[in-house]
Amino acid sequence: MGTDRVTVADLIFDRLDTNGDGVLAADDYRASADHVLRSYGMGPSSPKGRALIEANLALWQHQAELVDRDHDGMITREEYREWVGSLPPSDSGRPSGTPEVMAALHAQFNVADRNGDGLMDRHEFVVWRDLKGVPAQTAESSFQLIDSDGDGSISWNDFSEAAHQHGLAALLYGPR
Repeated sequence: MGTDRVTVADLIFDRLDTNGDGVLAADDYRASADHVLRSYGMGPSSPKGRALIEANLALWQHQAELVDRDHDGMITREEYREWVGSLPPSDSGRPSGTPEVMAALHAQFNVADRNGDGLMDRHEFVVWRDLKGVPAQTAESSFQLIDSDGDGSISWNDFSEAAHQHGLAALLYGPR
């Protein structure tokens, strides 16, 4: 696996490992959803809250089946790196997201879309990425990749198309 994929795998792993114990488990995926919801002042029983929690737990289930080689209910960093290395490339040659990853991101996108218009403006995008530890300048660069028509807002379709073109990591953690 190339250095770029290892770096991406480690970035994502570290953000998912919410309790910092060095492995991923279902609790980490739930805690990640809870953190996003709390940051936006939403509860887990709100429609967007339920959708995000369900998407994150479905992502855990899918990844546990594919990635947890020893079936111990935990994904190690090495297992996660191997899985990221196996993802199909985008047009840019960088990993693209699986349907489960995209569903979890779509649920986060909907939470971050505060007014529910289906669009995320630059500020909403930067705040969303800040929740995952992405510096504002890096998020700005990512937003520019996604906002291909330059209208100052992005739809989920814009995000999905940009993920296919540039690779998901470029949108989430900045162009490389």
